Amino acid sequence: MKVQRREWCRQKNLIPLIAAGQLRSEITEPFIYGTYLELWWRCLKCSKEFTQSCRTGIFTSKSAYTTYCMFGAVEDMTFQDWWMSKGHEYFSESITTLQVTLFVKRKNIDAFEITVDAFQDVSSQLAGKEFGFWLDQICLLNAREGLLSEAPLSWPIFRSRISYDAISQLLSIMEIHDQIIRNAPRTKLWQIGEQLRLNPQAMPKFGDFPIDIADKHKAMGQTVSSYLRKGRGLIDNACRGMFPKFKA
Repeated sequence: MKVQRREWCRQKNLIPLIAAGQLRSEITEPFIYGTYLELWWRCLKCSKEFTQSCRTGIFTSKSAYTTYCMFGAVEDMTFQDWWMSKGHEYFSESITTLQVTLFVKRKNIDAFEITVDAFQDVSSQLAGKEFGFWLDQICLLNAREGLLSEAPLSWPIFRSRISYDAISQLLSIMEIHDQIIRNAPRTKLWQIGEQLRLNPQAMPKFGDFPIDIADKHKAMGQTVSSYLRKGRGLIDNACRGMFPKFKA
């Protein structure tokens, strides 16, 4: 089941702009934050492979090049700047007057249940067109692994078993780790883990014996290493056109 209860288009003045295909980047920009699209962009921002490919124009696969065509180079941009200059051109197509509040794949039957909200002043022609659009996106999502990269325009309604908060935490740890290592290359993983309090049970306490502290340092280092491994897998896959996915 994937549920979307975000308020899209509650401002009535958006409806005529959507109907006329005249949505501008500054109008759509407030809708992009806190979404899986933002996380996908952050993955690409963290990816050294993606950055290098953008610089050289050499991509490791067709799907990696497709990702570049959608996002462009993100190396020197904020998320807001990217949306204004590039992102809205493609991704704002999926900001619609219809709000998909629920869709679920029915068990034991090859069918979907889809629930949408529509405003009274949305024409039946526009509502029908948008419903067809969402139906296509939902079919794409459920045809294979259910990755956002398989139906990029479904980002406003996308939900994954890998939660937004879990991915955001991993990316934050990756970003902090890379920044610390750049400035202080000899920093230990357990030191980073203690700063972020990633494993409360591995935090040293007053009165701990040296052997206890050593064990806690080891446990904290393993915790950080696990987070970094998952984060790198997520970032590498995103660069190669698979998001959100941890493993190869």
